[in-house]
Amino acid sequence: MRNRKTALLCGATLAIALPGLAMAQAADTPRAAAQQDEDGEATQVDDIIVTVERREQSLQNYAGTAVALTGEDLKAVGVQDISDLEGRVPGLSVANNGGNIEIYIRGVGSSNNTELGDPAAATHYDGVYLPRPAGIGSAFFDIQRVEVNIGPQGTLRGRNATAGTVNIVTWKPGLNIWDSSAEFELGNYQQRVFQGMVNIPLGETAAVRIAGYHLEHDSYYEDVGPARVGVAEAENNDAGRIQFLWEPTSRLSILLGADYIRETGTGYTGTNYANPLGNGIDPNDIEDPRRVISRAQAPDLNTRHWGARANIRYDGDLFDIEYTGSYRDLVYDYRAVTPLAPFYPGVLQTLTGPGGLGETLDNFSQFQSITDSQSKTHELRFYDNEGPWIWSLGAFYFEEDQYSFLGSTGDRGLFFQGVEFNMPDVDTSSYALFGDTTYSVTDRFRITAGLRYTEDEKSRRGVAARYGFALGAGDFNCCGGVRVGTEGFEFAGRGRTIINPDTDGNGTITEQEIVSFYFNGVSRFGARDNVDDIFANGPVPGGAPNRPACLDTVTGDFWTCAADGRLTYAVPFTGQIFQQVGESQIDFVDWRLRAEFDVTPDNLLYGLIATGNKSGGFNDNIGNAGLAPTYDAEKVTLYELGSKNEFYVGDLKARLNGSLFYNDYEDQVLTSLLSVAQIVEFLGGPQQVPVPLDSSLALVVSYSYNAASSRIYGAQFDGGIDLPWNIGLDFNLLYLKAEVVEAEPIQDFRFQADVAPSEAVFQSIEGKTLPRTPEWQFNMNLTQAFPTETMGQFDYVVSAGYRSDFFTTIFNGQDFQQPNNPRRRLDDKVDGYWTFDAGFGWTPPGDGRLRFEAYVNNLTDEIHEAAIIITQFDNTRFFTRPRTFGARVRVQY
Repeated sequence: MRNRKTALLCGATLAIALPGLAMAQAADTPRAAAQQDEDGEATQVDDIIVTVERREQSLQNYAGTAVALTGEDLKAVGVQDISDLEGRVPGLSVANNGGNIEIYIRGVGSSNNTELGDPAAATHYDGVYLPRPAGIGSAFFDIQRVEVNIGPQGTLRGRNATAGTVNIVTWKPGLNIWDSSAEFELGNYQQRVFQGMVNIPLGETAAVRIAGYHLEHDSYYEDVGPARVGVAEAENNDAGRIQFLWEPTSRLSILLGADYIRETGTGYTGTNYANPLGNGIDPNDIEDPRRVISRAQAPDLNTRHWGARANIRYDGDLFDIEYTGSYRDLVYDYRAVTPLAPFYPGVLQTLTGPGGLGETLDNFSQFQSITDSQSKTHELRFYDNEGPWIWSLGAFYFEEDQYSFLGSTGDRGLFFQGVEFNMPDVDTSSYALFGDTTYSVTDRFRITAGLRYTEDEKSRRGVAARYGFALGAGDFNCCGGVRVGTEGFEFAGRGRTIINPDTDGNGTITEQEIVSFYFNGVSRFGARDNVDDIFANGPVPGGAPNRPACLDTVTGDFWTCAADGRLTYAVPFTGQIFQQVGESQIDFVDWRLRAEFDVTPDNLLYGLIATGNKSGGFNDNIGNAGLAPTYDAEKVTLYELGSKNEFYVGDLKARLNGSLFYNDYEDQVLTSLLSVAQIVEFLGGPQQVPVPLDSSLALVVSYSYNAASSRIYGAQFDGGIDLPWNIGLDFNLLYLKAEVVEAEPIQDFRFQADVAPSEAVFQSIEGKTLPRTPEWQFNMNLTQAFPTETMGQFDYVVSAGYRSDFFTTIFNGQDFQQPNNPRRRLDDKVDGYWTFDAGFGWTPPGDGRLRFEAYVNNLTDEIHEAAIIITQFDNTRFFTRPRTFGARVRVQY
């Protein structure tokens, strides 16, 4: 349709053509020869070939919903990573929630980011499944395209593809091609980007491609408080990739690859609106949510993600064989304190407590989250992509070993010193058998059938603790200001050697054993900590003699306070230590049926039914090593009717596609914060679920369960036309309804049962709209190229996108207790908004090896919530990227 590179977004519906401005000259330059498909053979730059069905085909000929965004197209308008896909594809929502990438497609997704959680939209990197996509944003360099498969992909992509899949496809080595490039970019927020690539032929049958990337920029936040210690969303990232392709014969292809990603900076804390909402401030009156009051210390992110893979293909006489094996290693380590509040007039007065503003700013309550994941995948597939039978049979195996840690400190607390989840042994395994076939009944009519059986197993061993030492005299007026977590504090993490505090095995946990357990979880106390001093010369280093002045008498390993003649008071332990022992096993079957008919070579009709399952699992134990309740898999069944059409309007070629879809979303898993007593009652009472004697019924834990069934339906349309003067116009439109039709009452997890028992009760959510599902979504793109004889080529792209109102939690902002005067802190509605992007490029006269580009992303600086977390004490909001702009130059050699 176009003499320049275009991103056709089809699927029964989509076409969002972000033009490949950086490649606009490619058809007339040597660069075109360097574009390689996955076999290392040259392709035309205006062909959009995808591997949605595990084989190469044109998007416009694919009977289903998919999106292809080329790497150059994304870069042309300033897209940096996967979270920037938010708002660019109708039905797709991507949010960076504290470093966790949450992907929702047409309302199907998951926000359970624990070691037990699974995404509902599977992320792949060159076809390799990524169970934990942290850090993968920095893989967005030297990429051929990003494929977004919309709708369940259970038979084709396996586990946890309930909503669909996102596949990042890199450029492969090109045979018999010497090619290299270097690119440098400068932007606002002191952004500096460098990336380079070299493709080296090794004889006539082999080649190697090496690519590297560096990105750094200052924080998108502005620290306007007195502390000025540093805030979130600064980045300093590096990545590299090497791939080796060897084709010793025309039948055998061996592709080996390895990559390394390192992300550092200050991560993603979000902005907590609890302070302004609690002081009657309208969030809409806060002009910039990233102008915040910081405290304590700057957040610190350290992510390492690397992997290796092998792909071997053999072209046989009767069928082809493909083996793919991979190993991925991820360490995500994030330590942070959250800002106290966004800035608004008078905010400092609200933060001034009894000890003055300085004491508020000097609170080192913090958290550290560590995910250490090693995963392996193996897939063996037998297939034939030549008709009339196109078929595929195979087996898949996945294994993941995790270490997971979450720790927090409660600085300056008399009754709370923090929590610890320390899980040294978290294992997951999954295997599947699958088959899929398409048969051409006639030259114009085809039918498809697919079936996949999957079995998942999960297990976990570890410990969870909530530390609550009652540090005070009998009237609790003695010895306030207990410090923990100050400068230099380090959790022991993986270095913990005591998992069970009952070290003598007598069945009773003494206060001394509790204290020893606590100290074992700390490798170093902070310079101004005094918990170690309170407990009289604890075994952990760190800190100076910081004993509170009234601690003038020490008895054994505990302390007493006799200052001012008050009664001494021992140190009882009011928290809980739970052994975590859980496992689950679940199996499920996915299938699909499809019929497609070519009315003409340019007009396609199709209908399909497809299913997808998201793996089930188990919860935290009820009490110390008590029952770990399990939950079943979620299931989505998609029904879709669509038509794809290419035609001429006069001499102008055009495209118009459309589809109707309906998703039956069953056994939807919701996660609540419930007290042990509520969980026991929910599961049938104490007769059905005995609670260990040493467990607190008031303790609040996270609890996931199959709670609802929903329906998701709508229509999508996309179109495009090639206008005169090399102008391209593309649009796409989605109408979406996603609502709960049947559900058990669920606990209002915006409230905490041990704090607000009258509000943390079960409520009906029937009829509620699913989170992150705008009713209307629209995108439009205008492109044009100006080739000249003397000045080279100029080109531009202007993109516009609209999202109508949507909610970010299942409660849709409803205040059940005060329906006529709802509290602002429960409001999770995001108002509708437009976004605009633009890019400009110039290729000087010559051989096209020099290229200049400029871009602006989010032209109008529209900043809106991508995710909102509402709890008893927090209303934390994560926002889309602010306006960014920059310029780059690229040289090819």
